[in-house]
Amino acid sequence: MPFSRLLGRRVQDADGFVLGRLADLAAEVHPTRPRIVGLLLDVDRPRVALIPWSAVRGLEPTITLAAVRAALSPRPLQPDEIPLREALLDKQVVDTHGLRIVKVNDLFLTSGDGELYLTGVDVGLSGLLRRLGAESAVRSVMRRLGRPLADQALPWTVVAALGGPVTPLKLHISRERLEAIHPADLAELLTEMDREERMEVMSALSQEDAAEVLEAAEPEVQANILRSLPAERASDILEEMEPDEAADVLAELPAETASDLIVRMEPEAGAEVTRLLAYPPTSAGGRMTPNFIAIPDSFSAGQAIAHLREVAPDAESIYYMYVVDAAGRLAGVLSLRGLLIADPQTPVVEITSREVIAVRSDESDEAAAALLIKYDLLAVPVVDTEDRLLGTVLVDDIMDLLAERLGGRMPRRLERLRRLRRG
Repeated sequence: MPFSRLLGRRVQDADGFVLGRLADLAAEVHPTRPRIVGLLLDVDRPRVALIPWSAVRGLEPTITLAAVRAALSPRPLQPDEIPLREALLDKQVVDTHGLRIVKVNDLFLTSGDGELYLTGVDVGLSGLLRRLGAESAVRSVMRRLGRPLADQALPWTVVAALGGPVTPLKLHISRERLEAIHPADLAELLTEMDREERMEVMSALSQEDAAEVLEAAEPEVQANILRSLPAERASDILEEMEPDEAADVLAELPAETASDLIVRMEPEAGAEVTRLLAYPPTSAGGRMTPNFIAIPDSFSAGQAIAHLREVAPDAESIYYMYVVDAAGRLAGVLSLRGLLIADPQTPVVEITSREVIAVRSDESDEAAAALLIKYDLLAVPVVDTEDRLLGTVLVDDIMDLLAERLGGRMPRRLERLRRLRRG
C-alpha cells in the first residue's frame, strides 16, 4: 500500500466523529522492518497527539478507530520513533544495493500479523505522479504509446536514511561499499548530517577517500568536520588532499586551529600549504595548485618522457608541461602530442612553444579566469615578479569561482573545458 494514498484521509472514531485528517504515520526505528506505531493528525500540535496504532480498526475508505474519542489516549512521539512523512518523503537516501543517492517519492506499507510495516520506498516517477494524483492517467497514456511507466521501488532493507532531527544514521554499509559511493554524493549527504553522523562516515573511510570527500564538501561542512575530528586524524586527511584544497579548508578555520593542524602535518606538506596560505585567497596565487609538471630546458624529449612518467601521478593535470630554465623561470609550454612524436634525442627547446599565456601571482583570480576563457585553456601558469613558475590555476577552480559569483550560472565554454579535462 502506498503511503501517499493514506495521507489526508479522514480519521474518525468508533462513533463516526471525524477527528481530523492523517498528517503522518509514526514508526519505530528498526533497521529491517519498521513497525507503524501511531497516527499523527493535521490538528494542532500533532507531535503530542499520537494515536496508538492499536486503536485503528480499519483503513478503507476512511481510517476508523475502534474506540470513541473520549477513550483515546494520545501520547507524545518517543525518541525511538520517527514521523515517516517528515523524516523520509522528498529526502535523499542511499541505495546500498545500487550504491547511489536517490530521492524518496513515496513509501510502501505492508500489513502482517495485525500490524502495518514500512517495507520499501518508491524512488521513481510513478511515486511522484501518485502524490500528484496523476499516476493512473500518465500510466494509461504511456501504455498506449508502448512505453509503460517503469516502477522504481527499493526494499527498506537496502535503504540507508540519513539526517533530520529525529532520523538516526542507519548506514549499514561495509567500509568497502561506503567507499564505492562517489565522493561527490557522500559530500552532498554530509550537508544533511549532524556532527555525530559526519564523524561516523569520515571515521569509516580511509584517509585517501576521506580526503576526496572533504574536498568535494561545502566549506562550512569542511570546517565543521576538521574542528570535530581528532587533530591527528584531521591532519592526516589534510596531507592526502591537494595542497591548494587543503589551504582553502584551513583558511576557513580559526588561525589557532589551522596552525595546530599544520604543525601536525608532515613537514613538506605543512610547508606547502603554509606557502599557499600566504597569498590572498582571491589572488591567482591563492587559487593555484603547486602540483604541475615542469620540464628543465636542458632535457631531451626522451628525458622529458622519463620525467613525465615519474612526476605525473602527483600532478593535477598532464595536459600542459611547462619548460623552465635553470632559475625556474617559465620558458615555454610543451604539448603532450609534440613530446610523444618527437625523436627522443630532440632537445625540448626545439619543440617548445614560447607563446605561453601566464598570470602573475599577485593578480586577481578573476584575471586568471579571464585568460582561461579568452584562450580556451584548461590551466594557466602562475609566475612571480621574476617570471619563476609557481603553480597553475586549473579550470575547475575557476569554475567554482564563476559559479559562486554568477549565482550558479556556468559559462558554456568553461563547462565544456572542464568536461574535457575530466575526460
